Amino acid sequence: MGLKRNKQKSIFCQNKPFVNIKDATTGITLVALVVTIVVLLILAGITINYVFSDNGIFARAQEASFKTKWSAYKEQADTYTTWKVASTMNTNISGINAGDTLLDLIEIESEDVDIEPEDVNISISDIVNNLDSKDERYAVVYHGELCYVLDDHNKNGEKEAKWCEEIGIPVLELKRPSGTNIKDGSYEYVNGVYMCTPVLNEGFNKNYTRYVNEQNGVMQPKNWIFDKATEDWYDYSKGKWANIVTENLGVECYYTWIPRYCFKLNKGSQRADVKLIDTDNNYKDPYTEEVTTWADLQKQGYQVPEAFTFNKKAIPGYWAMKYNLGDAPDPSIIYYDMKVTRGVITISNIKITNGKDIVKLVVNLNSKEQTDKAITDVANASSKTIRLENMKAGDNVINITGLNSKGEMVASYTRVYASSVVNPPDLTGFDKDSTFYVTYDENDNEYSTIPISEETPIGWYNYDEAEWANIVVRNNGGETYYTWIPRYEFFVVGGGTQRSEVKFITGTDTKTTTGYQIPEAFTFNGKQLTGYWAVKYNMGDVDTSVLNAEVVTTSNSITIKGLKGTTTSTSGLTYNYYISGKPRGKTPDKTTKNASDVITFDGLSTGKEYSILIEVRNGSKYVGGLTKKIRTAEANKPDLTGFNPDCTYYVTYNGNTEVIGEKITNNGSNMPANWYDYPNGKWANIVTQNGGTKTYFTWIPRYEFKPDGNAKVQRNDVRFLNGTSNATTPTFQVPEAFTFNGKPLTGYWAMKYNVGE
Repeated sequence: MGLKRNKQKSIFCQNKPFVNIKDATTGITLVALVVTIVVLLILAGITINYVFSDNGIFARAQEASFKTKWSAYKEQADTYTTWKVASTMNTNISGINAGDTLLDLIEIESEDVDIEPEDVNISISDIVNNLDSKDERYAVVYHGELCYVLDDHNKNGEKEAKWCEEIGIPVLELKRPSGTNIKDGSYEYVNGVYMCTPVLNEGFNKNYTRYVNEQNGVMQPKNWIFDKATEDWYDYSKGKWANIVTENLGVECYYTWIPRYCFKLNKGSQRADVKLIDTDNNYKDPYTEEVTTWADLQKQGYQVPEAFTFNKKAIPGYWAMKYNLGDAPDPSIIYYDMKVTRGVITISNIKITNGKDIVKLVVNLNSKEQTDKAITDVANASSKTIRLENMKAGDNVINITGLNSKGEMVASYTRVYASSVVNPPDLTGFDKDSTFYVTYDENDNEYSTIPISEETPIGWYNYDEAEWANIVVRNNGGETYYTWIPRYEFFVVGGGTQRSEVKFITGTDTKTTTGYQIPEAFTFNGKQLTGYWAVKYNMGDVDTSVLNAEVVTTSNSITIKGLKGTTTSTSGLTYNYYISGKPRGKTPDKTTKNASDVITFDGLSTGKEYSILIEVRNGSKYVGGLTKKIRTAEANKPDLTGFNPDCTYYVTYNGNTEVIGEKITNNGSNMPANWYDYPNGKWANIVTQNGGTKTYFTWIPRYEFKPDGNAKVQRNDVRFLNGTSNATTPTFQVPEAFTFNGKPLTGYWAMKYNVGE
């Protein structure tokens, strides 16, 4: 019996399998399957591109996250700048700079940044408080504004810089140095080899150290190390090593850079095989870029000299001293005087000691040779004057180098014009009304009309440009000038120059730079001084103008008259009068060309002390000055009690003509209007008649006076007193004549003469 096909559906078909055994024509063909796979791949590609491309979902999310984060940084920086401006009342935001990378921009002299390292004095974390570690490398605040730093070492830099510009954040470009300009000891490819580059970012004073290029055995000095090196400074693949020269107090030392290396001796040839390695002792082949680890190098027999370990740390290399010019029997030394005035450096009095080999003096400013300033007439160098006008902001490095006939440096002297921070002048102890700031204009004309009680005038001193703080004290017609000497340290230049280099010291610090010392003058009674006032000269001790004048007051006015002095000629003189109570400057309150003119200041406050300055000028030239302090006070009225009103009369004068007026009253109620005027030297006079005898009297109101010690003038400074008050000013006194029977008098009647006798 044969087998029968079961006509029922397969149990695999109960749930609708992909292939129906009964109807195979409904299944998927191979072509359809291929098409399906292709479609799926296309869709997958579209999806991957949509998600992962530069314009994809992830990129857009990354961009949005970056912009949100940096917008928050910007908002914090703007808030800080606004607060800083409001709190300091200073709208200049150029001093708001932060971020370590900003210092890198300054170091490479980026065209985007124009500040000095000392201007970066704020931590970026004080401005933006939620910076992550990555952003901290690229976020800076420059002139009060958040900026992004496009670093050529940042692979995402171009993209992030674009995003920052789109949200209004400026971009600063940081192009790190390459080749011979790498100065930090890093293991880099330079001129055909991988090597640890010379370390110049620490250990050397950049203002006194410069590159040296070797040409045909001649060591030629080049730029200072704060500037870029030339491409041919060194080439270790060709045996040309890096050299520098540093100057120390006029003596030069030469150094050669020894980069880190390992070596092994070849037994057969007795020669060493040397490889330049990094601080982990790995070697990188410059042709294949293949790295050989220290473990493999050790197996090959290589070793590292002990000199490349210092303080138990691996160092990238070291500077080996080649020779010291100071060790020569008679080293050549250059010295010169330097003065800076209004942005111009003047070099003069150039001195050369033992300079027989010097045939040319080269002048350098900020590592740039001033070719038009070179001196070839070395024998007459001391008579030359050199002016340098293209100074830059901040430190300026000035150098004169002596070259021999081969172009080798025989001698060198470098000076740095730096912004000086000095201890401010201490004006305590000087009378504020008789002591004046002294300034000079571009023609050295003196101006000394602002007392030290007022705000310091602009341009009073500038120690950067040899403009020192000066004051003048005026006392009884004499004038004493003082100059402020701020605390400093110095060293004496050798070689018989008998010159000194000076550095100012802030505060009372006793620490000194190596080779420097602090003068004993800055110690007094065991205490350290911030500075001292040195007497320049006393005008009373020289043949110059010594002035005096009579100054009289009322209750609301001051009158100056009788101006006299020792000036030999009055031709062309101008007399300027200043009074305290309002700011003083170069413009006088009153002026005249006649010393005999009477000058009156009206509308003054009663009982207030005023300071009067009289200045004499011949054109723009200062001749002399006089200061007087006086208090406004009405002279005591004449006391007529005790005189017989029946035989006592008022006396006035019309020029030289005497006029006898009416009889007095004991209370003075009928005094003539023009009877006396003490400010103008018109004194109260009376006459008594007794029979045929006339006796004249003059009223002397109570006053105080200061004896005048000036032998040339022999005058007294007099001030009237109200009532019976005693002397109101130190060093003044009241004459004994104003005391009678133990009682003070408001004044007294002095007998002038008796006609009847």
